Amino acid sequence: MKFICKDFRDALPIKDVQTFIMDPPYNINFNYKSKYKDNLDPNEYKQTIKDVLDLAYISSTDSASFFMINYPEVTAELYATIKETKWNVHQWITWVYNTNFGFSKKRFTKGSRAVLWLVKEDPKIKIDEVIQPYKNPNDKRIQKLMKKGKKGCHLYNWWNIDLCKNVSKQRLGYVNQIPVELLSRLILTTSDKGDLIADPMCGSGSTLVAAEQLGRKSWGCDLNEQLKPIWDEIQKQTTL
Repeated sequence: MKFICKDFRDALPIKDVQTFIMDPPYNINFNYKSKYKDNLDPNEYKQTIKDVLDLAYISSTDSASFFMINYPEVTAELYATIKETKWNVHQWITWVYNTNFGFSKKRFTKGSRAVLWLVKEDPKIKIDEVIQPYKNPNDKRIQKLMKKGKKGCHLYNWWNIDLCKNVSKQRLGYVNQIPVELLSRLILTTSDKGDLIADPMCGSGSTLVAAEQLGRKSWGCDLNEQLKPIWDEIQKQTTL
């Protein structure tokens, strides 16, 4: 596990990353309680995303994947910029969740984010590593599959996973933390044990924690110096 307190432009490129996972600032004027201002000029924001994708491309293996987590409307605005990079768009996954905030009388309540899956030409994909239980285990065809050792079927392209809330046991003490269940699915389906997982805007480091729990190596950077105590505690717990 390696944390670096730098802007990703100063920390990348590195070598042999198998899976990148990035939950960038959404540029919606969110208060991250740091020096970072989440209100870049739209063109500057798009260039930031392009910069990280370009640096990640040259940092990764030939079978690499890159996952970008963001709100659907922001991802749609970035789509043309993403297509300008060397990454291939493989799939759009929708993460849905219940929420108790963001209510409006003019719009439906926002309860989803996009997980855009980008790949190189020959990606490592292990869909069977994450399955869901069969909906009808009493069906004769399903029972035949279960007798052969099948425990479930492939996931859909939408995932219902609870947000990481303030009372969650996995909470590391930082805003907008991505749940370990979501991160684990992305890691398991695109990497093997011993592979390197990286997060160029790692926040509290939940991507690195999930990677280490699954037997992967991990690397992350973030420019927020206030995160250092959290990183130090994570590394201390990891070495115990």
